[in-house]
Amino acid sequence: LFGKHQHKLDFVANSGVETRLVSTCYDDDEQLTVSSNHSNKYDVVIDATGNPNGLTLAMSLCRPMGTLVLKSTCAAGVKGFHSAPIVIDELKVVGSRCGPIEKAIELLESNDTGKDGIPPLKMEKYLTKTFPLSQAREALECAATKSTMKVQLVMEE
Repeated sequence: LFGKHQHKLDFVANSGVETRLVSTCYDDDEQLTVSSNHSNKYDVVIDATGNPNGLTLAMSLCRPMGTLVLKSTCAAGVKGFHSAPIVIDELKVVGSRCGPIEKAIELLESNDTGKDGIPPLKMEKYLTKTFPLSQAREALECAATKSTMKVQLVMEE
């Protein structure tokens, strides 16, 4: 799992997922050249950045004939986007906006390891703060803070 912020990567530290900062993917400080340690190395790459630079990096990380999953959208009309790596490396591109909501809710509610071996998600660690609906303005201010992961609004007081 690559990410820009160590404090966010730390959330999965005890899950068995290997994490690295995005900056380690590059050979240069300008982040123009992907390191040979990571270039074309991964069978499946999921881009969930919503950022054209994230998509470009994801294409560079994916091995030829690999699968590139787009979990978010980049703004339309992005200048400088080049689809050549998709064609040259014959990447399989898969879009994924939403999945089966029932399965997602089941995973969120579960406190036990599932039949498929998936451990409980323990989502509480991602919740920065909970606010009552009467403090919606404060909740929005908190959500706008860069260090905030998620804010919860409780509709009943």
